[in-house]
Amino acid sequence: MKFSCIMTTFNDGELIRQSIASILNQSFEDFELIIVDDGSTQETKDILATFDDPRLQVLPQANDGLSGARNRGLQHVQGDYICFLDADDTRAPWSFAEAAGVIDATGAELILTRGAYSGERTELTPFFDEKHFDFITAEKVGSGSLPLSRRKAWAASLEPQSANKFVSRELVDRGHLRFPNDHFFEDILFHTMAVAWARSIEFVSSRHFTYFQRQIRPQLTASKGTIRFDVLGSVSVTLQIFENHPDFYNSEMRGALAISVLRLLRWCEEEIPAYHQLAYRTALKEVLRRVDPRFFIFDKKTPDPRGEREQLSRYAKEVMA
Repeated sequence: MKFSCIMTTFNDGELIRQSIASILNQSFEDFELIIVDDGSTQETKDILATFDDPRLQVLPQANDGLSGARNRGLQHVQGDYICFLDADDTRAPWSFAEAAGVIDATGAELILTRGAYSGERTELTPFFDEKHFDFITAEKVGSGSLPLSRRKAWAASLEPQSANKFVSRELVDRGHLRFPNDHFFEDILFHTMAVAWARSIEFVSSRHFTYFQRQIRPQLTASKGTIRFDVLGSVSVTLQIFENHPDFYNSEMRGALAISVLRLLRWCEEEIPAYHQLAYRTALKEVLRRVDPRFFIFDKKTPDPRGEREQLSRYAKEVMA
């Protein structure tokens, strides 16, 4: 079996139909779809029961959160490569076919793809890291090829979105890749360590998924409450684990990771209510003071397509002052 796609659901209701259909209608048919039902109410269970396809497996469980549900899915995969899709997003019908072609041609352990974004106006636009892929493509054309250390730096700079990657099961097993339970912003750790443990990486220019910012249900990206404090734990765990990996000494990758997490940390601080910001800043100071200071010394070759390096460096110094 070529692919295992893991989808988790918690009361997604009718939204899950189009997500499931986008997988079952793939032009490349050698796959399984594992749906972990994370304690949904009867409405979602009834919708899941309407699908009759031998490639689809539903794993019910008591509510354990997104990370716990994904980790359970990882315990049941049979495919050679693993991908993820949230239960309110979609995957392009040719996604598996193109990924299979890249795998057959290169044998890459980690494949990273562009995506599309549907926001408040419901129109489709490129996903947030479009500029990064443009720079990657230009650099590959200009140099003829990119060494693995440089590929890792660019990969670490991409948005840590679960749907933007195909990961070999061998890589998942070798790196013991899992999502941190009881924390939101869980994709940061999985993405970072997938890049760190990968022995080969390929980038695909076409858009394989569509992320929807839903208007009729709460989403973390739209929340302005204390749930954003979870980013502090996810970032802290990610940086501390990465410090003990040999790729910590890849200064370009280390800097790309630092830029990525500082951007996210600053965004969360800006989005929470003013009366929580002092508590957030105090906790953030402790997080940054506990990590190796070399994270905040940026190599001039560190990927920085948004031109944020100097600004985020000042932000880190301001937080730790």
